[in-house]
Amino acid sequence: MNLAKKYLVNDFIHRVGHHCESSSMRDLFEFHGFPMSEPMAFGLDATIGFGFFDTTNSVSFIPESEIPFFLGGKQGTIEPNSLACRLLGITLRKQSFTSADKAWEESKRMLIQNQPLILKVDLGYLPYFEEEGDIHFGGHAITLAGYDEETGIAYIGDTDHEGFQEISIEKLKEARSSEYGPKFMHPSNAQFSMIRRLDGKHPPLAAGVKVAIQKVVNNMLRSSVNTNGIQGLKQFVTSIPLWKEKLLGEAKDPQGKSISRARLMFELLYGYIETWGTGGASFRNLYSQFLEELLSHPEVREGPKAWTTEDFKIIENSLPIINESAKYWTLIADTLKEAADVHKNDCLENIDLSKLQELALQILNKEEMLFTNLLKLKV
Repeated sequence: MNLAKKYLVNDFIHRVGHHCESSSMRDLFEFHGFPMSEPMAFGLDATIGFGFFDTTNSVSFIPESEIPFFLGGKQGTIEPNSLACRLLGITLRKQSFTSADKAWEESKRMLIQNQPLILKVDLGYLPYFEEEGDIHFGGHAITLAGYDEETGIAYIGDTDHEGFQEISIEKLKEARSSEYGPKFMHPSNAQFSMIRRLDGKHPPLAAGVKVAIQKVVNNMLRSSVNTNGIQGLKQFVTSIPLWKEKLLGEAKDPQGKSISRARLMFELLYGYIETWGTGGASFRNLYSQFLEELLSHPEVREGPKAWTTEDFKIIENSLPIINESAKYWTLIADTLKEAADVHKNDCLENIDLSKLQELALQILNKEEMLFTNLLKLKV
């Protein structure tokens, strides 16, 4: 089939966001007739959580890596069973390809049917990240809005970049088929498209957000593995005093330079918590904005299944708790960054780990309170 040499999806816009997945999904939701904020898209997808993986006593979960810990404020990623999509009556279709060329042909075919796409890419190949050095992360999500084969350009929407960026089609193919890092981090030429259910059926938003909140509560309070949820937070808290031994020695930074393992870990933890698409405070800021929005959302206040005064009270009581937790997450991140910035390779000797553990204990207490309180919200 001869496909058009150039195409731009009609009426598709990209708005700046904080987190690559929730901002990409928000852009597609809006295109499919569900205008919403990024925090609402994030909250509906119910992927906020917590995971802490200490690999110092086992084989690293990132092969060929010297990273002793990984910490994440999410449990879940874009997948066909996305809760947000199900709650909006949208089918999310995922396609993966072994060949970058085949993937590109299929992407073009979808685009000329006026279907914008979400693509998984390794951000190390994106022109505006390349100058930051050899940084590779294959779990980055962007949107694809169109292409012009005469100039060899694709138009992509990326989280905190205004409007659509131009990238060479060849560079985009490289980003989609990257094999940097462990296999589970390879983008595998994956793309996602959305189709609204033909019957238009979906639960009222007021009921949907309760389902989404309860899924998060369940992930945090009843996790089946002790690395996740409140159990994972406990592991994080108890690990901190052991860093004096666990972070000794040297490691290689992303550029392959030898630095102290503690400095590498402090810099990484700062990124995991505060920057790298989390919206700050390990995604807690985004989730707080989602809860805040529910208090005045017209469909939650007056639509079908409208909330009771008691429901709103639960959210009102939860907001100061999550905001406190977010404050402590940022404090931990800033403390680690300052130690790494000021003391470089001697940061481990110049940080008060007992103070750091106190901050982590505050988070544990706040988040137990938070999710126990949200548990009262009945679907």
